[in-house]
Amino acid sequence: MESMAAGKPGIRVAALCGSLRKGSFNKALLRYAMEITKDEIDGIEIDYVDISSLPMLDTDLEVDGKYPPVVEAFRRRILAADSILFASPEYNYSVTGVLKNAIDWASRPPNVWANKAAAIVTVAGSLGGARAQYHYRQIGVYLDLHFINKPEFFLNAFQPPAKFDSDGNLIDPASQERMKAVLLALQAFTLRLRGCNFNPSTISEFPRQINKLSEDGQVLTPFIEGNLAQRFNTSSQSKLGITSEAYGWHDLETCNNERNVLSRSQDMHFRLKDKRYTPNARERVYKFALVASWVFFLIVFMLDYRVKSAEDVCCKRNVFGRSLDLWVAYN
Repeated sequence: MESMAAGKPGIRVAALCGSLRKGSFNKALLRYAMEITKDEIDGIEIDYVDISSLPMLDTDLEVDGKYPPVVEAFRRRILAADSILFASPEYNYSVTGVLKNAIDWASRPPNVWANKAAAIVTVAGSLGGARAQYHYRQIGVYLDLHFINKPEFFLNAFQPPAKFDSDGNLIDPASQERMKAVLLALQAFTLRLRGCNFNPSTISEFPRQINKLSEDGQVLTPFIEGNLAQRFNTSSQSKLGITSEAYGWHDLETCNNERNVLSRSQDMHFRLKDKRYTPNARERVYKFALVASWVFFLIVFMLDYRVKSAEDVCCKRNVFGRSLDLWVAYN
């Protein structure tokens, strides 16, 4: 691509379709994605990977640690990609067999899905394949395949207005915009992952540029060398109850302003009283107030119940005493 040749940040996306049908709507989505990455979106190259020739997973086909040639070729293309784009229908509330088979082949050791960004788009009836998407995301958890959370793309192909023309091309303007948004989000997330070299210990090195907005919204960029977040000893974090979220207020307020001057030995003796008033402490106050209110409510309820019980006993004694007086008078 011109943008990639010119030195701009570019990513290579492997596109897989979960349907083998020639007129597949999901395949049409991938076709449209390939078109707009050539004409409208710079920095994305989509490689459509045909999975129809893959044999059903059978470990007996693995000989001396090698896979069949068609499987080896497939795995190499997945390994060469920076991210993955899945397009799939929904079969029986779940994933399709052909795409699950491809996922299983590429997950054989070594797992070539690991540490890649991914996006899933679905075209189906009813909910548009939403239930299948959640199953693909669950599979991705074990494979260390990182799906973008938003935007989500579910498309019911059978609701008006028409989404595809007679040739199977995507013609719905709203769906086209949503598809473009998915590709842009996948590109941004892939570049963020690439920026920290897939090292889990550097997840906190993704900054949020607070109050720095662009036309597309809040800017998210990877850290550059020399501008990395301060790292802390895990045991001290555990003792202090510091959140491990990448963009916690503790990182923004306390870490950068106070703890960057502490050595590792000093960090071990860092005390809660030295911290700023962070949401972690605030959260503990809220929890304490909630528990205290429930205890107060319980005490009031029990006192009220005992008062009512005492009143009932007094009333019963009154009625019983009057009944005796009437019985004596009658006799």
